[in-house]
Amino acid sequence: MFHRVLPYKDVIDNMLKSNSDSIQLMLSTGEWQQLQHVKNFLKAFFDATVKLSCSYTPSAHELLQHLFAISKVYRDIRELENRDETLAPIVKAMTTKFLKYWDDVPLVTIIANCLDPHWKVKYTVKMMQKYKENLGLPAHNEEGRVNYALETMFNLYNSRINVARPASTRSSAGSGSHHGLLDDLRDEDDLDENASMNELKSYNLGMVEKHPVDILDYWKRHSSASPTLAMMAKDIFAVPVSTVPSESCFSSANRILTDKRSKLGPNVFEKLVCMKDWIDAENRTQYFVPGETSSCVETQGSGTATEAESDDEEYDPKDTELWYLRNNY
Repeated sequence: MFHRVLPYKDVIDNMLKSNSDSIQLMLSTGEWQQLQHVKNFLKAFFDATVKLSCSYTPSAHELLQHLFAISKVYRDIRELENRDETLAPIVKAMTTKFLKYWDDVPLVTIIANCLDPHWKVKYTVKMMQKYKENLGLPAHNEEGRVNYALETMFNLYNSRINVARPASTRSSAGSGSHHGLLDDLRDEDDLDENASMNELKSYNLGMVEKHPVDILDYWKRHSSASPTLAMMAKDIFAVPVSTVPSESCFSSANRILTDKRSKLGPNVFEKLVCMKDWIDAENRTQYFVPGETSSCVETQGSGTATEAESDDEEYDPKDTELWYLRNNY
C-alpha cells in the first residue's frame, strides 16, 4: 500500500490543506520519511516472500541473497534509530523473531549459493561475512566453514560417481600419451581424487557470470566438464525453499469439495486434486483463483473462452508469479 501512496505525497497534502476540517490530518515531513523507511523495510520481506514462493523455477540458491538483503535493511533501520526512535520497538521485535530462525544460515543454503555461477565460493563467503556484520552477529571463520561444507558434500557425491563409473573409464581419465614411472605407480583412486579436486578448483577459480543465466541450463551445459558439481546442483535445486507450492495444492481441495460435492469418495477426491494440480502446473496457473484476477483463458478443444475483464489487462499464465507487478494490484 505504501508504494502506491508515497508518489502522491504532494497531492494528498494539497487535498488536506484545501479542507480546514482535514488539515489536522496532514503528515509532517518527518512522518512521510518514516513511511518511506517502513516501506523500504517491508519491501525486502515482500520481495523475498514472492520470489521464494515460486514453484516453476529453482529457489534454493536465492535464499541467502534475500536473507542478505533483509540484513541490510535491518542495518539501515538500526542506523536510523540514532536519530528517530519511533520504529525502535517494532524493529527490535522483528529482529528478535528473525534471528530466532536465521541467526545461523543452513549449510545447504550456503552450498546452493556456491553453486550459483554469479557468486561461487568467493562472493558467498563475503556475503556471509557481511550478513553477520549487518545483524551484529559474530563471524567465526566463515571462509573455512563454507569451504569445508562444500568440499565435504563434493567428496560424498564424487565417491558415488566413482562407484557407479566402470573401472576402465576411471583409469582412462588419468591416462595420457606419455607414461612415466610415476604414472605407473599412481593408484587409480589418486588419479580420481586429483581430477575431482581439479573440477572443484577450476569452478571456483573461474570467472563469475555477470549476466543473468538460467541456472538449470548452465549446469546442463557444464555437466560434462563438472559432473560432480552438476549432480549436486541437480539435487539441491530440486528442493523448494518454501512450502507454499505444496500447501496451495492442498488448499485447492476446498474448491473441489464443496457443499454440492460433499459425498465424493477419497479415491475420486484424490484423483481430482492431483489431476487439477497437474493441469494447472502444465498451464502455469496453479496460483490463479477464478474471480480474483483478470483472465482470458481459452478452453482447449472446445473453442470457447472464459473472460473476466479487469483494468483492460489480459491474464497471461506465464505471468502468474509476477502478480505483484500487475497494474491492477
